[in-house]
Amino acid sequence: MASRNGNAILMSLIFKNSMSVRNTAIAISDCLYESNNEFEIPNLLLGMQAGKLQLPLVGYGSRRRQSKASTIHFYVDDYRFENVWKNPNGILSGCCTALIEPNTSIAYTTPIAFGLNQIYKKRWIARYWQECGLLVYADLFVSQKFYNFNRMGIPDGYNAFATRGNEDEIYCLEAELEIAQEISGKEIPNLIVYGGGENVRTFCRKHNLLYIYDLMTERNGKKQSGGKNSQSEQN
Repeated sequence: MASRNGNAILMSLIFKNSMSVRNTAIAISDCLYESNNEFEIPNLLLGMQAGKLQLPLVGYGSRRRQSKASTIHFYVDDYRFENVWKNPNGILSGCCTALIEPNTSIAYTTPIAFGLNQIYKKRWIARYWQECGLLVYADLFVSQKFYNFNRMGIPDGYNAFATRGNEDEIYCLEAELEIAQEISGKEIPNLIVYGGGENVRTFCRKHNLLYIYDLMTERNGKKQSGGKNSQSEQN
């Protein structure tokens, strides 16, 4: 990024196949958004933060269900939304009005440089979607090692957040709730917690948070450990 032509280099990091993006019906310009941090991670727009959860909420990757979704989340395996980086406009063809930022696997052992790139990617694309008219929940589900980095680009007063629950790591939820409180300035922030089992559900009731039942995980009789981005691996 120390190049005079750093914008083109930067965008090549964000989208693996920039030419395929430019050949879509809606061209995506190489642009830099304003930033509140030293790493130039883009700012989300206060005016385009999501409000109350609009149903149905659907995980990205199922075309049939996704086409009817009002809200889309990315708490699924990374490979299921690989195409999002190549063509961010694809998601605009459905009925959704809001999204949770893409959540890529960032483990405790992930090098900081790589983790920053992942955070930049998800915040850039989230800002782009906001510019296209979609409302956004900021994703807080990262390893504790990246908590401070993950706050970058979320402006003070923003009050739309989401994370994934893990019944064995309530302390992570406590930390993420505190982050949401500090950013929003509210004792009870607009924080969605996706899955995690009974311990997480109890935590959400205690703190007046919205708990979303993860049907597939609980149907299979598995402990909800956060799936692909398990914080038991991260921490």
